[in-house]
Amino acid sequence: MSYNTILVERKGAVGIIRLNRPEKRNAMNAELIDEAVHALQDLDAAPEVNVIVIMSTHPRVFCAGRDLEEGSSETATNIARQREISNGPASLFLTIRSLRKVVIAGVNGYALAGGTGLAVWCDLAVAAEDAIFGLPEANVGLFPSVVVPALGYNTASAKKCLELILTGDRIDAHAAERLGLVNMVVPAEKLEEATLELAGKIAGKSPTTLQVAKKTFYNMLNMEYTQATRYGVEITSLLAVSQDGMEGQRAFLEKRPPQWKKTA
Repeated sequence: MSYNTILVERKGAVGIIRLNRPEKRNAMNAELIDEAVHALQDLDAAPEVNVIVIMSTHPRVFCAGRDLEEGSSETATNIARQREISNGPASLFLTIRSLRKVVIAGVNGYALAGGTGLAVWCDLAVAAEDAIFGLPEANVGLFPSVVVPALGYNTASAKKCLELILTGDRIDAHAAERLGLVNMVVPAEKLEEATLELAGKIAGKSPTTLQVAKKTFYNMLNMEYTQATRYGVEITSLLAVSQDGMEGQRAFLEKRPPQWKKTA
C-alpha cells in the first residue's frame, strides 16, 4: 500500500514507520493517523517483523501534535465532531498498546502535545539531544487528556507531569529522561543508529516471549500486587513449556545460539 503522510520500510526484523508530513511539522491529521494505524497493524501481522520503530523524516521535528486546523474549522463547532477529531490520536495511541509487537519511538527535535503523547505511548523511546518535549495544550485552552494515561505508566513524578500540563512549559531531552518519558538520550546524529540498535537487540529475542512480555507487563500494571505475582507465575510456567522456552533453555545448556520460532 502507498501512503501520503508516512514512509514504511523494513530492515531485517525491524519495521520502520517515518512520519512524513513536513509541511505541517508532522501534525497528526485524520489521514496521517489512519495511515499510521494501518501501517502499524500491517507490520504487527508480518511474521518477519519483530519490532516496530516510529521516526520522522523532518530534520527538526518529530511531531507537532494534533493538527489544530481540523479542530478549529467551521465544520468542527459541535461536540460530536470534536469527539470524532479527538478520537483520532487516541485510536493511534491505543493501537500502539494493543499491538503484540514492541514499538519504539526515535524522537528528534520538537515533540509537542500529541508528539510527546506519541513518544510516551510507545513502549520505549530514544531521544536525540536536540529533542524538545512539551504539553502546551493549556496555552490554547485545551487539555492533553489522551496523553495523561500513558504518563502514569512511564513517569516517576506525577507532580512534575501535572506542572508540565498546567504551565505548557517545554523540557529538553535530558529532563525527559529524568522523568522517565524516554529511555535514553543520544547525540542527534546518532539517533537513527541508536534507535535501530536497540530495536535490533530486542528483535533478536524470541518473538513469542516478546509478545507475551509486552502484554503481561501492561496487564500487571492494572493488577493488585498479589494478583500480579500469581499471574506472573502462570505466565512464566506457560513460557517455560513453550517451544521457544524449551529451545532457549536447551540452547543455554548446550552453549549455542537459540533458534527461535517465527510467529506472526
